[in-house]
Amino acid sequence: MLRNNLKLAGVSAIVLGALATSANAETLTVPATVAVDNSINFTLTGSLDFGIVRATVDNTAGNCVGITLPANPASALNSTLGTAAAAACTGAGTAVLQNVGGTPARPSLQVAGLAPFTALTLTLPAAPVDLVLNPAPTGAPVLRLFDFTAYQTSGTPAAVTTTVTADASGAIAFNVGATLTTDPGTPTLTYENTTYTGDFDVTVTY
Repeated sequence: MLRNNLKLAGVSAIVLGALATSANAETLTVPATVAVDNSINFTLTGSLDFGIVRATVDNTAGNCVGITLPANPASALNSTLGTAAAAACTGAGTAVLQNVGGTPARPSLQVAGLAPFTALTLTLPAAPVDLVLNPAPTGAPVLRLFDFTAYQTSGTPAAVTTTVTADASGAIAFNVGATLTTDPGTPTLTYENTTYTGDFDVTVTY
């Protein structure tokens, strides 16, 4: 009996060894993909419009006056100047700038396609922007834009300076305002009864 048991144990070891050396393996290569889309939908509705104004120039350097259209839609057109405009208009002289009609309006800028609550860096013009005649004769005065401001109307409405934040749906909407002044330089001509135009850039970085 002892001899048979030893033989069976040996046979079992041989069978297990054969099973261990006969294992097979198969490999599948799995593709991996990811789509990158860094684009956003940045759109503009309307324009910055101060309506119809009465404008008189003073050709003494630094003599100018202005009106401000705040970015907040709840705030009316007013004569309070921002820091840059006040620094440019060191005196009023005979300069005049008054809204006498039309419908002042703020541009609305919208951003879509963001992840919820994404924060974007907002850049408004730092330098003044001129509204001019086209073509403009030599000595013609300009109307100058200073102190650009922004007011976010989506999500939690508030004044914004350097950042706008998406709401839960990944959207942002904000208005832009500015101060308009008469020419702070030394023009030799008067304002004409026509439209003065210009443009400026607003940038969101993400």
